[in-house]
Amino acid sequence: MKIVHLCLSNFYIDNFGYQENIIPKYNKKEGHDVTIIASRFSYNIKNGENTKVQAGSYFTSYGIKVIRIDYKYKWLGKINDKIKIYKETYKLLEKEKPDIIFNHGMQFLDLLEVARYIKDNPECLLYVDNHAANINSGTNILSRQILHKKMYKWVINKSLPYIKKIFAIAPGCKEFAKEMYGIPDEKIEYLFLGADTDKINLINKAHARKKIREELNIDDKDFLFITGGKLSKGKNISQLLEAFRKIDNKDIKIIIFGVFSDDIKKELLTKIESDNRIIYIGWLKGEDVYSYYLASDAAIFPGTKSALWEQAICCGLPLICKKWTGMEYVDVGGNCIFLDNDEENSIIESIKQLHGNPKMYKEMKKVAETTGYNTFSYEKISRQAIFVE
Repeated sequence: MKIVHLCLSNFYIDNFGYQENIIPKYNKKEGHDVTIIASRFSYNIKNGENTKVQAGSYFTSYGIKVIRIDYKYKWLGKINDKIKIYKETYKLLEKEKPDIIFNHGMQFLDLLEVARYIKDNPECLLYVDNHAANINSGTNILSRQILHKKMYKWVINKSLPYIKKIFAIAPGCKEFAKEMYGIPDEKIEYLFLGADTDKINLINKAHARKKIREELNIDDKDFLFITGGKLSKGKNISQLLEAFRKIDNKDIKIIIFGVFSDDIKKELLTKIESDNRIIYIGWLKGEDVYSYYLASDAAIFPGTKSALWEQAICCGLPLICKKWTGMEYVDVGGNCIFLDNDEENSIIESIKQLHGNPKMYKEMKKVAETTGYNTFSYEKISRQAIFVE
């Protein structure tokens, strides 16, 4: 089939391990003709900030065509970033002639153009997902009452008759869609984020563990945590580092990968340099993240939600993470320890609890390796994304 993925509600970042990268990859792998139509929004790994790339078309390393398009009304300036009306969305869909459209995110005015295409071409199926939740959207009165409860609600409800299914990537996203936009419960199903299981080489896990630990001068008996990603203030890496420095155990170490945002970079690099148990390795390519996960014993994410949580679980890692309402689904049967607050003492206690209880650790790891792997595999999720009845 011809499948078009629309990434116009937010960013599309080339060569990342996000949903909008990996679901198209698996669609292509299974023989479908896949195109991605995306905004110009991307991410600069040098400074950890959002950026814009040129409009135009090109192919990914998987042979998927990407078409980057610009806003229609440039004179609107930054208002465009909220309303998101693009050049020739309808005409591009006419040219691509999709059998299925998968729309990543639904908070943009051009959803009306997508719905118009479905109205004119009723044989095409439209699936839409929602990543918005109370922790990342509608966080001030203007955004909540005007953008979401008025403008986006109007656009979504006007488009709703032409949408086959709305996917919520987490329970919090489902509740947000119902509360903000009045979407009926029967229209929503879950489609969790996941991991690119092609990249998880469990057969060579021992080799990856040995190789990476030797490169980083980490002993095999050391208990190794890992964290990373786009490291902004909300990820609470500062609290994690302070907690780690207060743990008097030379056998507990941590790998940090990713890019710090400029506002915290200097402070955190200074903290990292003061403790040789903390190993900062900079930015990792998406496929390399999995190897470092396989070399680790547990993952820890004390701040805002990241797609890296599901990837860590799929690699068989017990997870220590911040507890967010609606995000408890990452615990699939005992693989997680949730942090109820941002306090250093909570982080310290959780690290000691996991490290000091081998039986508990073994049980958590088993759940991640079995139920976790099956739940968050993008190979399975990619099929669910386009064939739900």
